Amino acid sequence: MQVLGIKTDLVRPGDDLVEFLVRAMNRSGQAFQDGDILVVSESIVATSEGRVVDLDKIQPGDLAISLASQYKKDPREMELILRESDEIVGGIPGVVLTLNNGFLFPNAGIDNSNAPPGHVVLFPADPKGSAIAIQEKMANGKKIGVIIGDSRTHPLRLGCVGVALACSGLEAVEDARGQKDLFGRELKITRKAIADNLVSAAQIVMGEGDEGIPAAIIRDSGVPIKEASGEIPTIPPAECMYIGALGIGPRPYAGGYDQLIECAGQAIAMAYAPYSHFKVGAALLTKKGNVYSAGNIENASTGAGICAERVAISQAIASGEREFEAIAIVGDGCQPISPCGICRQSLIEFGEDIIVIMANCKGDALTASSRDLLPRAFTGKWLEWIF
Repeated sequence: MQVLGIKTDLVRPGDDLVEFLVRAMNRSGQAFQDGDILVVSESIVATSEGRVVDLDKIQPGDLAISLASQYKKDPREMELILRESDEIVGGIPGVVLTLNNGFLFPNAGIDNSNAPPGHVVLFPADPKGSAIAIQEKMANGKKIGVIIGDSRTHPLRLGCVGVALACSGLEAVEDARGQKDLFGRELKITRKAIADNLVSAAQIVMGEGDEGIPAAIIRDSGVPIKEASGEIPTIPPAECMYIGALGIGPRPYAGGYDQLIECAGQAIAMAYAPYSHFKVGAALLTKKGNVYSAGNIENASTGAGICAERVAISQAIASGEREFEAIAIVGDGCQPISPCGICRQSLIEFGEDIIVIMANCKGDALTASSRDLLPRAFTGKWLEWIF
């Protein structure tokens, strides 16, 4: 297998990427052969599409400012991360881990490198469409495949490897289930990440810095060229070996409990908070379809206060309810309000799969299960083992 780098001039927003690649190939005497696969860096695709953003023109909101402080990010970049991602999974100082279209991306894929000072490069708006367009314009009668590629790190490993965002002209993942291993045993779960592996091979030549090689031709790979295109297959976070094992934590609210959130918001008026003036409302939905709403209750003796969640739970228990479906909690803050530790313990007493919707008065909302909020909780099972 050969990997042939394509060295180009500097691409700027609005430039015709195909024209740049064709000119670079002609200059170096390169030409496609049947079976070739062209790997193109996502950053050069995004740049040519005008996805370069001047940070000075970005006004961060309250949530972006709060998260930027938490993750040690530029608030303007944090605002872009919120706009570009479907979900904030977590992060460490300097890096925010996000989900977008089923992919895990550091910082929503926003690239500070290979961008002018004070600017960042967003992901291509439509990687699949870009891959198809590049293939159609550059094939010139040859059977070629195209992959839009990026780089990622693996958990607990140093260094970057390739990852495909979209491809055209080849199957991104080969299903190897049913094949035999060296000892004749049938493979049960193995799938080959063909496109990802090809991007990794190309990146050895393309590099990550000032090499000026944003694309590469892979020749004699043995990967068949066929009429196939699309996004790269993904799996749900809960089924992922890494995320599923570690827990996926709070994620953006996707609907289904709007009325419950409204009830929790209305319950703020019931709160008694003469000392902190921080009022919270909660609405608890039972599996019978009943809703119990309450506000928090403060006391001059701090330990005698009780959170809105536990007031609602107490009302439900006093009414004979024991099975709960969901609880919504609303507070007036820049971020969705989160249950305290005692409230989490109170919730999980009645089930590990209770849906917890955390919201603020501005409409921001996150959701998680009671298990997500209190992993490895102390429950009645522990007492059964003891006694």
